[in-house]
Amino acid sequence: MSKKFFNFKSKLDNSCVVTGRNDLLIRFNEQIPEDLLLDKSLVGLTNGELKEALKKPFYLSKDLLIGIEFEGESYSFIIPEGYDWNGANVPFFAWLTIGQQKEPRFKLASCVHDYLCEHKEVINYNRYLSTLIFETLCEYFGRFNAVKRWAMFHSVDNFQKLQKGWK
Repeated sequence: MSKKFFNFKSKLDNSCVVTGRNDLLIRFNEQIPEDLLLDKSLVGLTNGELKEALKKPFYLSKDLLIGIEFEGESYSFIIPEGYDWNGANVPFFAWLTIGQQKEPRFKLASCVHDYLCEHKEVINYNRYLSTLIFETLCEYFGRFNAVKRWAMFHSVDNFQKLQKGWK
């Protein structure tokens, strides 16, 4: 266990714990991490501000500490207060099958996954792990059924194969 993870462990002990396939374990410092995910208000924004807010309509209201255990490795990181993201990048043709980009069921999974895509180093550039985390959070928090999770997992994993920086 890394020293950094050990320092976080006391803050993650009485928290929300989620398990996934292949013995994946995800811990949050909050019992209900979804409570930290907010929508940006569009009231009073100028045209430029409005355009930016619509690109990334969600933000984190407080630091979110996350601990991951997978294949004998431990990772820990903080998604900082104010982090904003766009939701899940679901293509238009899949909206009826999977759901729309800004659907609330995607919020936590898309927040964590987007952060991991921007900061690959926090999970040692492990593409498969980032996709497994996304799938697990979609199951636990989004209540997506097995068929939808299978489609999302493979879509995300194959898209990430085209991106640079993953192992």
